[in-house]
Amino acid sequence: MTGSQESYYLGFDLSTQQLKCLAINKELKIVHSETVDFKRDFPQYKTTKGVYIRGDVIDCPVAMWLEAIDLIFAKFSKSGFDLSLVKAISGSCQQHGSVYLSGAADGLLKSLNAKKGSLFDQLVPEALARETAPNWQDHSTGKQCEEFQNAVGGPQELAKITGSRAHFRFTGTQILKIAEEEPEVYANTKAIALVSSFVASVLSGSLTALEEADACGMNLYDVAKREFDDKLLSLIDKDKTTIEKKLLAPPIKCDKPVRLSSISSYFAEKYGFSPDCSIFPFTGDNLATICSLPLKKNDVLVSLGTSTTILLVTEQYHPSADYHLFIHPTMPNSYMGMICYCNGSLAREKIRDELNGNETSRDWTLFNEALSDDSLANEDEIGVYFPLGEIVPSVEATYKRAKFDPKSGEITKFVDSFEDKKHDAKNIVESQALSCRVRISPLLSSTVSPANTKNQDLTVKFDYDEFPLSEYFHKRPNKAFFVGGASKNNAIVKKFAQVIGATQGNYRLETPNSCALGGCYKALWSDLFYSKQTTLHYDQFLNERFPWDDLEYVCDSDDGAWNAYNNKIVPLSRLEATL
Repeated sequence: MTGSQESYYLGFDLSTQQLKCLAINKELKIVHSETVDFKRDFPQYKTTKGVYIRGDVIDCPVAMWLEAIDLIFAKFSKSGFDLSLVKAISGSCQQHGSVYLSGAADGLLKSLNAKKGSLFDQLVPEALARETAPNWQDHSTGKQCEEFQNAVGGPQELAKITGSRAHFRFTGTQILKIAEEEPEVYANTKAIALVSSFVASVLSGSLTALEEADACGMNLYDVAKREFDDKLLSLIDKDKTTIEKKLLAPPIKCDKPVRLSSISSYFAEKYGFSPDCSIFPFTGDNLATICSLPLKKNDVLVSLGTSTTILLVTEQYHPSADYHLFIHPTMPNSYMGMICYCNGSLAREKIRDELNGNETSRDWTLFNEALSDDSLANEDEIGVYFPLGEIVPSVEATYKRAKFDPKSGEITKFVDSFEDKKHDAKNIVESQALSCRVRISPLLSSTVSPANTKNQDLTVKFDYDEFPLSEYFHKRPNKAFFVGGASKNNAIVKKFAQVIGATQGNYRLETPNSCALGGCYKALWSDLFYSKQTTLHYDQFLNERFPWDDLEYVCDSDDGAWNAYNNKIVPLSRLEATL
């Protein structure tokens, strides 16, 4: 490998429990990877799965991350990988975390010297105004969430401004809590970084601004205006100029690649990087996931794990308090929508176990047979199955089954059970998929001609949206990509495909390194675009080069089945209204 003159591109993924780094070549092939496991490699920090847990307060030691950066490059060097051939670096980090840096930080970063010791030796504790960074699992900011939402008129109004309602983990509420409860720390903080901009700063050797897409996860950034919101900033500091300076405003825009700098001379001297190696902005982990796939406008990623998560690329800024909208990290005039459900595999497994009559059996045969059995007539049945309190819709744990009039869509009666437990297998997957379908609909451009379906003049309400029923008859995604544990189940995927109705096919893939890989692709495209070796937009570039053979084509969508599920939209809306 060291004799090769290929160019390589690194992608970082700093998650809660580990730091991973992948290297790819220009053909998008992974050529090397290294991982630092925080529990295994840094037992001296005594973290629990990478964090400190004190009740609702959950945070991470920043010094451990600095040691991890040194260690990951040491592992690359020890393996014989020639880091001098790396042309560019980008990556992702856990979203919403914040790092509080002292007035000495920028000078210390600029004066890093391989002869003076490690990153830890030169930056800890002098560069840090606070030793720990709040983690996305933190639940200690309930008071601050109320302050944020009250300041603008409620959760939906906050979502209209920032793309999300107030969340415990979001950076703005975390900063406000520190300003209120740790005023000395806030006063001594010269710069507040997201975890992504912190790592980029270390690699660049100077403080860098926040990356705009990741900044959307703060409850501070006006997504439509693309600037920090004055009213929300003033919650943290009455002197707006002070907090803006701490945030190194404005963020780095995502319209085109921005080269931060060459890599710090520290890394060139210590690990043999070329002094010309480029550092491009890092982003958040969910945002990097969509960069790891050839997702274009109106494409959707469906993650079928313990929970269900939907990511999609959209040009529609249609915010809701029940999901998230972020500026897209690489595509101009585009957003990433993110819808999270608590109930996914767990809910389906409970029905599976009831069919099997055995909680220890994990066999899906009976469930899948029922799900695929067209003779099991459930055209007048609808149900919701929430063993856990749900996010979308926002309700407590509940089970509810109903019969409805297929002509009007109105609920006729609620029932304790259907004719056969097999019906629950069909109804749970259909209701989960239909919930995804109706909630992505406002984020999609019109893609098909409206179907000639009954009851088009009816109005249906889901969460904060109230539309004529006909609005749901001509919004379909282009491609659907299925990932997660349940994506291996053909019956479940094909039912989701029927209901969601992607017009350009359904794909399945495994994504064990999606965040780091998204960073690799972003580094490669950014370097080529910046050096004028390509003029393609990111989605065009990735679609052209992507190893499509690595994806499994599952099926076409069934237009007839998709239209048939139009008749279950009204009853689902009516059922949810009773929860």
